[in-house]
Amino acid sequence: MPTRRSNILNSHSRLLRLKWQRGLISLLPIILMIGLGEMIHAQVDDLVSAPPPLKQLSKSERDSLNSKPAIKDRNNIALSLMESRLRSAEKFGADENFFLMYAELGGFHALMDNNLDFLLRSQEPAKRLSGLKRFEIGLRSFVSRVEALRRSAPSAFEPYIISLLKNISQAREKALEPMFDDAGQRAQ
Repeated sequence: MPTRRSNILNSHSRLLRLKWQRGLISLLPIILMIGLGEMIHAQVDDLVSAPPPLKQLSKSERDSLNSKPAIKDRNNIALSLMESRLRSAEKFGADENFFLMYAELGGFHALMDNNLDFLLRSQEPAKRLSGLKRFEIGLRSFVSRVEALRRSAPSAFEPYIISLLKNISQAREKALEPMFDDAGQRAQ
């Protein structure tokens, strides 16, 4: 038979348990708000992106490109300058100097656009097609390297690098377009 003392101890322990439960239940919303606040803050940080870099050629790059008016020579110079810009961007990315990496990618983008415009405006059809083909093959080799930079860069730099990958793809399409007529056969 339970004694009066054991009944008092049982009711006292029940009261203590209820107080603990109420205390934990009242703390639960506070803990959830702190956790959700941290998640929201992290998502806002991810949404902030760096402005795109300037797409401009250096004076020395412009001079070296303009010094060779022949399509083949200029194309080779442009591809080698693009290679050096991308190599520098990879080096800066490995050193976690993402702002300089970004600037190099802007120069790479400017070289790509400049050379594509030059090739599309060229007046020699046979050399133009050959130059566009070589340019497209060169661009193809850059895609995987730019994608690797995108994966290693912080999320703030990612939107421009994704845009650059799309621009490379569009430049490859523009380079291939003149090689085919409307029927999809190789132009003569």
